[in-house]
Amino acid sequence: RCVEVIELFFAFLGSVAGNLALTLGARGGVYIGGGIVPRLGDWIDRSTFRERFIAKGRFRAYLDAIPTWLIHAETSPALIGAARALDEL
Repeated sequence: RCVEVIELFFAFLGSVAGNLALTLGARGGVYIGGGIVPRLGDWIDRSTFRERFIAKGRFRAYLDAIPTWLIHAETSPALIGAARALDEL
């Protein structure tokens, strides 16, 4: 059951990420971070994430050209970005 939950999680994540990439026109790529996905390591590669990401009918080729990246960071990328923004004030 745990494996099924992880598979469903990545399937849903792929669908939502694909919808957002299509809605926002994220041609430069979609970056996935946070606490859950990076900890699951290679699961994303073995999952249906990418297939669900591009499964948008006539927009399949458009989405297939959009790369997806997994953020692996020791320090929170959000905190690094906030610190950089404060430096520019």
